[in-house]
Parts: sequence; structure tokens; C-alpha cells
Amino acid sequence: MKKLLLHLLITISLFASENVVLLENENSFFFYKKDGISKGLYPRIFEDINKNEGLDLTVKELDTNLILDMENGKDILIMDLVENEERRKKYFFIPTFFYLKADIYFKDKGYEDINNFYKKKVGVIKGTYLDGLFREKYAYLKTQVIDIKTRENGLEMLKNGEIDAFVSDNQYGFSEKLNVIHLNRIDQMVTTLAVPRSNEKLYRILKRNFERISSEKLKGMINSSRIEFYKDKFGEKYSNLYGKEIKVRFPVEKTKYPLFYIENGKEKGIISEYLNDIQQILGIKIQKIHTLEDESLEDKDINIVSVIDLKSDKLYTNPYYTINPVIFNRKKDGFITNILEARKEKFAVVRGSFYLDYLKKFLTEENFIYVNTLEEALQKVTNREADYGVADYKSLYNKFYNGNYNDNLKIAGILDEKYSLAMSINPKNQELYEAIKDISVSFLNENMSKNIYWGQNTYEVNDSRKLVIASLGMLFFSTFLMIRAKKGLREKRKYEKFMMSLVGALETVNQYNDSETGNHIKRLNLYSELLANKLGCSKKFCEEIGKVASLHDVGKIGIDRNVLKKPGKLTEEEFEAIKAHSEIGYEIIKKSEISSMGENIARYHHEKWNGKGYPKGLKAEKIPLEARIVSVVDVYDALRQKRVYKEGFSHEKAVEIIRNDSGISFDPEIVDVFLENEFKFDRLFNINN
Repeated sequence: MKKLLLHLLITISLFASENVVLLENENSFFFYKKDGISKGLYPRIFEDINKNEGLDLTVKELDTNLILDMENGKDILIMDLVENEERRKKYFFIPTFFYLKADIYFKDKGYEDINNFYKKKVGVIKGTYLDGLFREKYAYLKTQVIDIKTRENGLEMLKNGEIDAFVSDNQYGFSEKLNVIHLNRIDQMVTTLAVPRSNEKLYRILKRNFERISSEKLKGMINSSRIEFYKDKFGEKYSNLYGKEIKVRFPVEKTKYPLFYIENGKEKGIISEYLNDIQQILGIKIQKIHTLEDESLEDKDINIVSVIDLKSDKLYTNPYYTINPVIFNRKKDGFITNILEARKEKFAVVRGSFYLDYLKKFLTEENFIYVNTLEEALQKVTNREADYGVADYKSLYNKFYNGNYNDNLKIAGILDEKYSLAMSINPKNQELYEAIKDISVSFLNENMSKNIYWGQNTYEVNDSRKLVIASLGMLFFSTFLMIRAKKGLREKRKYEKFMMSLVGALETVNQYNDSETGNHIKRLNLYSELLANKLGCSKKFCEEIGKVASLHDVGKIGIDRNVLKKPGKLTEEEFEAIKAHSEIGYEIIKKSEISSMGENIARYHHEKWNGKGYPKGLKAEKIPLEARIVSVVDVYDALRQKRVYKEGFSHEKAVEIIRNDSGISFDPEIVDVFLENEFKFDRLFNINN
């Protein structure tokens, strides 16, 4: 009864004032107006929240002048408002779903890097966060900054030659084919919902709803909003395409997760959903042609291809996915740091693979042994019928862990470049190209902060010994490459790349052993770098801890999963087994010989300030600083995270526990700095949860 009365009081208080959510009308599937009705993804999300919570949030179009009202303290909710220190005093910010990166867009193919824009005319939307940041971070370019009204206005001015480039975030793409350079000096941001601090109850309700929306539900909302938007936008524009049968050259291999795979007899994945949306929007009929022949492109309307050179004249749509290919071979054979080293060797390659265009830049047809599946490529290399194979990193490790290949094969190298995937449209079908080019603007797979494609189909391995052996093999591979890199392969940059390949490999192994660990280890890097920075540590220290803090629990790959995942209380013997992960992790990282900081973190992050921790019982400042930092943020994140054996705590409860343990488990000085910046850790948790 008390709970019912409390809920009633909260509801009454929420309705006491008008709760309006303001959305900027960029005329995209996020939000647009049709016959005076608000439509799109964001209105759909708030409709769902209203239904779940019994609220009556009203969605209205943002007038940029209302931002001034917000700054003056008026109670207004604004979607996609950029967070800053001044606004944080008046507003709570709820991270939503999309990462934003700042880019500069242009048409001149001769521009290779940002310095080409010295004293050029660059368009920026006045008053946006990018306006101030671009002027500040890139003042040395002495550009003539031109005010533009919208992204579309910038595109028109670019086409008319009024500007040389314009700056925008990458929340969605452009229907025109543009070249782009990422503005590295401007930090990545995340979309947010700003809620007045005067309405904390509403903030907590909305925060809970945004955190709990499932990846599958969000994916469904995105697909539905996209289809509705383009049907409204196109109207009868492409009526000539209605009912037309479109031939699509499709992958033969059906294990290209998350691109294309079969689950419970149904086709799934990014490519399938992309084509399904196109089919519904345009009213066309798609005929999937699973072909192995690279040459048979002439009679296909759509080909799913890799985009190596976005500056070419082919009819490409916006890229929708990026692949990181790696080279593998037998464990007893050597390593490769440059593909030209293998120009006399044989490569087992899957016909029609996305990486073939890249390989053909360096190798000839004599180098290739064509196979139909990755499974066949693995067998060819295992049986010494081929010297090397090439595969996407994630697909390869799924095969390693779930097949019988890990004892015989290893990663032997990494291709120097990532490359993008896109749809290539037959030039004979210009109308189809124009339609799909426009639709491709809305495919945001790599901008999602809540990943809607990686939350399923995860592979778990129960054999912890197998995982330890695999991780040691990867350590050997990475160490070998790093030693070579130190001797002259692009020096620092190459060395750092291989160091991060090691960290990434170990993180991957750790996630296979415990699927709940994934976001935790990512957040540990972010937390640790932030806390080290606020403590005044050197730039080098901050950068390194931000890379290796995620290895703190790598020793858990040697612990029985049944103990790690046990929902009840551990026995004394089981707890002793868990404690062994500190020494196991230390031994694994020590063999790499690349990071004493990583060794210290793995070994000592469970030591306590009062000397009652493990494994060595170190006390106070005898515990390495990096381990003292990680111990605080590790406990904070563990308290917040929901696990099989417990519910997650609120930010406030987690902070209270850490405050009470200052001087007992934790370094008091580090706790003080943590508490001074507590809201930043809450934000990082929410963004990366």
C-alpha cells in the first residue's frame, strides 16, 4: 500500500508542470514532422516510455532560441544537447544511444590530411558545440570559418563552391558522396537527454528507461522508424521500382557474424536487415544470388563489396561496417609484419571475400588458393596446402575456440588497414542507386553506444586450460611482433599498434570465458585514465593505464567458469581458487615483457590500504600507484554491475561504500579525488553500459 501511495505521489508531482521534450528537426529518421505530426525514432521511444510509466511527455520541435531559456533555468527537456560544465549545474544528462565524432567533409580528392585546409573556407553550424571546438582546436589552420544553417545547407554550399569543406558530427551520413577526415583533436561525445535538476524524480525514471531498453527492442525501433521515414520522404518518387525484382550478389558463407548468419533456420545479420529495409521502403523484390565468382558482377543490381578507395568513381553507398582482417598460419611457422614479405607464398582465401580487393593490391593470382568457406581455409593451412589464410578477427577466434584449430594455428600478422563495406550498385540502374544512396545515410551500426548486433550469438568455452594456452600463444605472437617493431617498423606507432593487439587479444579471451566481463574491462580503462589524470599523474602514466587497466582480471581465464559464475556464496576453497587469478594474470602478462604497469595491476589490484588484501598483503604506499587506482574503480564498477549472483547498486550506493572504505581498503587521497569527480564516473558507466 505504501509503495502504491508513493508511486501516486511521484506521478502527481511529475504532472504538476508540463514535461516537454524538445527535438531538433534535422528531417531524418530520428525526428521529422509529417502533416504536423511528430514522427521518428525519438518520438517512438518517448511514446514507449509514456506507456511503460504512465507519463505524458510531449514531443515538440526545438527552436534554437529555447536553448537560451534553458540556460536561464527554465524547465525544458532537450534531446541531443551537448553536455558541459555550466549546463551540468542546472541539468542532469542521460546518455542515450549514439557516439558522435567530429569530421570535416569535402569533395576535392586532392586533400589528404587536415593541413590541406590551411586558410581555406570551412563551414560550421553557428552556435553548436563543434563551432567553438573547431575554432579553438584548429586555430592554427587560420581557416575562414563560414556560418552554415544546417548540414544540408553545408552540402549545398559545398556543391556550389561557396566553401571548401564543412564540419559536422557523424550521427548520420550524407546522400552525396563525400570525402571525410576525422578531427582527432575534438573528443568523441555521446548523445544525451538533458533533464532539469528541479525534476530529479523524472530524471531517475527516464534514466532507468534508457538504461533498460534492450538491444533487440532498440534495433526494432530503428528499423521501423527508418522504413516509415523513407516511405514518407519518397512518396511516389521511386514508383517505377515497385514490384521490380532486384538481383543481389550475396555471400555464400553463412557464418559471417554479425554481417550474415543463419540462426534457428533464419537469415540474420546487418546485411540481411539492411536489404529487408530497402525491400520494404521501395516495394522491390530481392533475389539473393549466392555466387562464388568474383567476375560475375555485370548482371547483378547490387553487390556487397569492400570499399578500399572511397575516392573511386564506382556507385558506392555509404559504408555500413568496418572489418579488421588478420593473417593466420601454423604455430610452428613464422610471423608476418608486411604482406609483401609473403609474395612468394600461398594464401587460402574464401571466394568473394570482402578482403580480396585489398590482397590483390599486393599479391597476384598465383598466390591464391580459392576455397568456399573459412572452415576450408583453416583446413588448407592446417594441412600445409597453403602457407597463410586471411579472416576477420572475430570470425577467426570463434573458429579457434569452437573448432580444433587452436592447437595448430595462430595469428601471424595484422593487415595494415581496416576497410569498409558498402553496397555497390550497377551503373545501369541509376534510379535504384539514387534511392539506396539516400537510405544508406541512416545505417549507423558503428555509431551505436548500445551495440545492437553484438549482444547475441556469443560463444562461450568451458575449457579454461584451452583459454590459457590460447592467450599465451597470442602473447608470444604479440611479443614477437613488438620486438620486431622496436627494431625499425615505423617505430613508436607500430609498437603501440602491436601492444594494443595484445591487450585486445587478452580482452577477447577474457570475454569468451565470462561474457559479463566485456563492458567491465572497457570501462576500467576509461575510469583509470580519468582518475590518474585527476590525480595529476604524468601524461605517459595516464595513457598507459588507460590501455592496460583492462588486463587486471585476465588471470580469471585460468579459473573454473563454474566457480566464476556461481550464483550463491563461495566456499573457502572456491574463494582461494578465485584469489589465484592475481598471480595467474601476473604470470601471463610478465611473459609479454612489455608492461610492468600491466604486471602490477594484475598482481596487486586486490591489495588493501590496511595490508589485509591479497596476494602479498602489501600496505599503504607499498602498493604500486597504478594498482591503488584500479582497485578503487574496479570496486566501483563491480558494485554498479548486475551479475549472476547479485543486482547492481545505484551510483549513490556505490559511492557511499567506497567513501566508507577510505583508509581501509583504499588510498584516502585517491578516494578524495574520486569523490570530487564522482559524476564523471557515473556518466562513463552509463555511456558504456
